[in-house]
Amino acid sequence: MIIEIYSNPAELKIVRSKIEIYCKDNFKNIEIFKVKLSVDEALQNVIKYAYKMNKTKKILVTLERTSSENLKIKIRDYGLQTPIENIKSRSLKDIKPGGLGVHFMKSSTKKIVVNDNVNNKYELNFEFNKLSLNISNKF
Repeated sequence: MIIEIYSNPAELKIVRSKIEIYCKDNFKNIEIFKVKLSVDEALQNVIKYAYKMNKTKKILVTLERTSSENLKIKIRDYGLQTPIENIKSRSLKDIKPGGLGVHFMKSSTKKIVVNDNVNNKYELNFEFNKLSLNISNKF
C-alpha cells in the first residue's frame, strides 16, 4: 500500500487510520499501536525538520508485508536532510517534554535504516514483526 500525503500535520490522522486498517487486514499479532506511533513520530520529524512546517510538500509512506509476520514501512521525503549522526534520542534521565520520538521509534521496531540521497530523496525504512522489538537498529 502506498499512502501519499502532504506535510500537513492534519494528514497524520489519515496515515494512522490506514496503517491500522492495513495491519488488521494483514497481520494477526503485530503491535499496531507501536507501528502507528513510530510512523507518526517519523512523519512529525519530516514535517518539522525537513519541511520546516511547510504544509505543501509531498511525503510517501509505503507499507509492505514481507512475510506473514513482518511489515516493512518506507517513508520518503524530498526535504532538507539531517546528517544521520545528528539523529539521536536524548537520555531518558533528562526529564522534559518532547524529544523522545527517536527513542520510541527504536524501541518499537525490529530494525531502522536511513538511506539519505536515494534519488534526491530521504528514505527511512522501518521493519516490524510480532516476535521481537529492538533486535537491531542501524540508526
